Amino acid sequence: MNASIQGIIDHLFKDTADNAETRALHEELLNNCMEHYEDLIARGMSETEAIDAVVDSLKGMKEVIAEYPRKTGNSETAAETEKMDVPDIPAVEPEKETQKENPSEYDYNATEIRKLKTDMKNCDLIIGMSDDQRIHVRCEDMDGIICEQDGSALLVRIVDKTKKTIEEAGEKLNSQDFSVKGILDFIGKAIGSVASNIAANRNVYINLPSVKLTEMDLNSKSGDIEVKAEMPETLSAHSMSGEINIIAADNGPAGKVNISSMSGDVEFSGNAQSITISSMSGDVEAYGAFHETELKSTSGDAEFEGNASQVRIVSVSGDVSADLRNTSVRSILARSTSGDVDISLADGTDSVHVSMGTVSGTVHCSIPDAGPDADLQIQANSVSGDVTIR
Repeated sequence: MNASIQGIIDHLFKDTADNAETRALHEELLNNCMEHYEDLIARGMSETEAIDAVVDSLKGMKEVIAEYPRKTGNSETAAETEKMDVPDIPAVEPEKETQKENPSEYDYNATEIRKLKTDMKNCDLIIGMSDDQRIHVRCEDMDGIICEQDGSALLVRIVDKTKKTIEEAGEKLNSQDFSVKGILDFIGKAIGSVASNIAANRNVYINLPSVKLTEMDLNSKSGDIEVKAEMPETLSAHSMSGEINIIAADNGPAGKVNISSMSGDVEFSGNAQSITISSMSGDVEAYGAFHETELKSTSGDAEFEGNASQVRIVSVSGDVSADLRNTSVRSILARSTSGDVDISLADGTDSVHVSMGTVSGTVHCSIPDAGPDADLQIQANSVSGDVTIR
């Protein structure tokens, strides 16, 4: 476990009362931060860059944690934290990029491309359908985009003019002992110091023909990701602070789908063998047919609707709901700390065993229990919310 992330999470909760809800939130938030950190490291980020990204994502959690009961006698400490000064970060001139003439768009023979990877920074990514059998790539600032074809793989990325400043901010962050408020303000200033160098409305558009790719790996730092295209065999989509909305333009299922956003909402509509969706402070939603379904959110709602064999839905401070349309589902786990849990089963689902409970809410189950050997096993729990199965 990374000691820096452990320390930051502990500091966030230092003035929060110690009870079942806050401990569950602390544990879930720490686990989510570590998962995202390890994922960023695995995708090639340095330790400094990964910690910087995790810290940046925690901005949306301050208000959530503030809603929980506080320890008594810490008003003076909180006041000192609010007054803590944060060193100014000098603005760093961006490295000059070599200017070159770019066409109005790039296009590629779709039969040659099997993999698509994107690396966006401060812009939205919109993927749609092409009218011909070619892949078209366009940016509202063509000087700010780079397309590289390596065999059957196509990489589309944005020119990074802020990297130097963020790296220096990360080094400075590691050398200082700030409060969490100071860390968040520090990162905000680091990003703000280069805001004037970020081109506005540099949205990137990629149009794909009706050709099934083997892989899509879509990454964005602070922009939204919107996709309406045929699903590939493997789909990965990640954004730090943007929303992700993916709609399958065909009925053909993807293989494995993995989608995450640190602080944005995530929605997927389509079919896949397995799907995993997570967000720290946004809502997560999945609609379609899947064999394995896993939805996770720390402070947002989690909702599933469709067909599935196995369903796992977890939220700390949001509501959890699952609306099953098939009778062949075999296991459902639904859990929330301070939200409601609602499970709706398809008509004809008659072999069910339920284990459910809540500490301070109400429980209601309208499905007869068929005993521990039933075809469908359900676990549904909440600490302070209602639990309903129907």
